[in-house]
Amino acid sequence: MKIKKKIISVALALSIVGGVGSTLSFATDSPNHTEVSKVTVTFKGDTTNSKGLTWYTSLDYKNSDLQVVKRKGAKKPDFNKALKFSGTASLSTNSKKEYVHKAEATGLKADAEYYFRVGDEELNNWSEMGSFKTSPKDGTFTFIDLADTQAKTEDEAILSSQTISKALDTVPNAEFIVHNGDLVDDGVKEEQWDWLLGHSQESLLNTTFAPSAGNHEDENFAFIDHFNFDTPENSATETGAYYSYDYSNAHFVVLNSNEDSEKYANFSEEQIEWLKDDVKAAKADGAKWVIVNIHKGPYTTSNHATDDDILDPNGVRNQVAPLMAELDIDFVLQGHDHIYARTKPIKSDGTASETEKIIWTKKGQTVEYTVNPDGTIYLIPATAGPKVYYKNQAPELGSAYYNLFEVADENHAAIYGPDPNDNRRPVRGQIQNFVGITINKDKLTAITYEIDQSKNNAEPYIVDQFGIIKK
Repeated sequence: MKIKKKIISVALALSIVGGVGSTLSFATDSPNHTEVSKVTVTFKGDTTNSKGLTWYTSLDYKNSDLQVVKRKGAKKPDFNKALKFSGTASLSTNSKKEYVHKAEATGLKADAEYYFRVGDEELNNWSEMGSFKTSPKDGTFTFIDLADTQAKTEDEAILSSQTISKALDTVPNAEFIVHNGDLVDDGVKEEQWDWLLGHSQESLLNTTFAPSAGNHEDENFAFIDHFNFDTPENSATETGAYYSYDYSNAHFVVLNSNEDSEKYANFSEEQIEWLKDDVKAAKADGAKWVIVNIHKGPYTTSNHATDDDILDPNGVRNQVAPLMAELDIDFVLQGHDHIYARTKPIKSDGTASETEKIIWTKKGQTVEYTVNPDGTIYLIPATAGPKVYYKNQAPELGSAYYNLFEVADENHAAIYGPDPNDNRRPVRGQIQNFVGITINKDKLTAITYEIDQSKNNAEPYIVDQFGIIKK
């Protein structure tokens, strides 16, 4: 377990100088807590009464045990009275000295908080204690959206873990985190998952994580090994996964843009048919909101806006984007392009619709709501990690394309100059972003935060506020 020891020592050193050592949840005071790592909590089954969990261990752990205790005020949980669940273990695809364990907690109460731990009951070796909340059957909820935490070094992974931690501190009522893909820089290098999930462990132990697969984790089951959710029967998972879940009055669809077919760049025909059926079923079941999470999105403003898989006749903007409007998708959360931008409502013909706006102001903060949008609004939240891109100046985009956007600024990192190692991009590690999103009945409110490492003591500040009202 040399990597884990290295992570612990780095974190402790950082804590001395005011770094992020506190974000690491490996216990250093007990040998019973050193070998359960990379714990993630995901949506699996009915989100009002179940959760999926994944964790990694050494090969000494033969059992996959999950214990869950309902929170009762400030009372310390008694795991002797826990609900107990057994899962499965398999050899990690990309780390042959580790087991991947997966288990599901079921039969839980809706809109309730639970404590949990995972490990091997026979060995009496457990993870640090974590917590999660089940979905309410209806009512207001908040989540965080971010993307592209990919890091080339452990130091950069620490930066990404700091963004996740700051996002949860800034939006303390967030019940889960949506990640729009590219969690790591090279998914088949397990060390990079050790970096990200290790330094983010305290954060991830106390939230639910809903990621999509990025193109940097598109090989050899690198994505699906780390998460436990329901995938459609017989769907391919080597390049990622697609799945969906309900939360209160919203339905979330997570796509895998690492597939390909003759008809659809980045998507199999099976996945697109599943998307159509899934959204129609959700609306028939009464979903008020439908939100899609896609890594390679059709409407962005940087390098990838002119990629072949976006612009070709079978490209995402020509084939998949029209479906979003036809299926009455409200909101699409994108990744891949490492810049902040959001569109007007875009119709199936690729034009922006006329909109009614309501301006809401309170305590000096202004939110502009689009009322009953005719079309789908697309958002790319920039990056929660180190790598950022300049705005795309390709002439084939032109003013007509950028007129589809409400916000299409140059990257805020551009003022700091090009990266010394790659002048095609702004300097790495300077700017990070995340978005807090609240859905309250027929109103969605999004607040975008930025972290500038040279400003505000690197604490988040608001750079955009917008919303959707469905009357």
